[in-house]
Amino acid sequence: MCGRRRERTMGTMALLFQSVLAVHVAAGAVALLVFWVPLVTKKGGRTHRRVGWVYVAAAGTLAVTGFLLCIQLVSSGSPSRWRAGIFLAYVSVLAGASAQIGVRTLQTKGRAGPSEAAIDLVAPLLLVAGGVALAAFGIYRSTVLYVLFAGLGVLIGVTHLRFWITPPAHERAWFLAHMNGMGTSCITTVTAFVVVNARRFGMRTFDLALWAGPIAVLAVGLPIWRQYYSRRFPPVRTKPRELRGRENVSSAWK
Repeated sequence: MCGRRRERTMGTMALLFQSVLAVHVAAGAVALLVFWVPLVTKKGGRTHRRVGWVYVAAAGTLAVTGFLLCIQLVSSGSPSRWRAGIFLAYVSVLAGASAQIGVRTLQTKGRAGPSEAAIDLVAPLLLVAGGVALAAFGIYRSTVLYVLFAGLGVLIGVTHLRFWITPPAHERAWFLAHMNGMGTSCITTVTAFVVVNARRFGMRTFDLALWAGPIAVLAVGLPIWRQYYSRRFPPVRTKPRELRGRENVSSAWK
């Protein structure tokens, strides 16, 4: 009796993970097909916004299903699959956090002070805490890839935290954070495609050379891009809403 019940449970779990995998693949295909459209179309235009939301939905689904699939790897009992599950789960958190900040910056354009909302702070805190844990694990296992990606995740997490817990440096700070977050999300989408097809390129899934490109772009390319656009927006502190309201009232009586 116990044997049959266990077989049914295993069969149900296998079917569940197959369903999650199917959704994951479908979301990945959609994200890969449309990610470039918002990058090349007019920012804020109809096409940019509509296709951007399609990408966000696909990227969010990709991150969630990717994290769920890692549960199967971690619980497989195989040491190599367990390690792979831990690493890929962190990659999923990074992808999800990047897409989230890309959306939240649009929803909080008018923010004048720090944000204390849990929805803004939890994801970057997970990136920092998870990155520290992954780095420690990578040092223990002498795995350079884990250490490098963990360091990158911590850097991105700290950047996100700094964005939320400090007042905006200028009125277009949200734009830089939005583009940075969505850029990171797009890079992880392309990376996922390359990694899945690694063997077709004559490489193994966790070869450092395979991940070197995304790491370099995220660690070097995006900061350079951000610095380029930052020069176009002078770092003038945004005034608090209360002060702006008083100024508006005063100007109305002039």
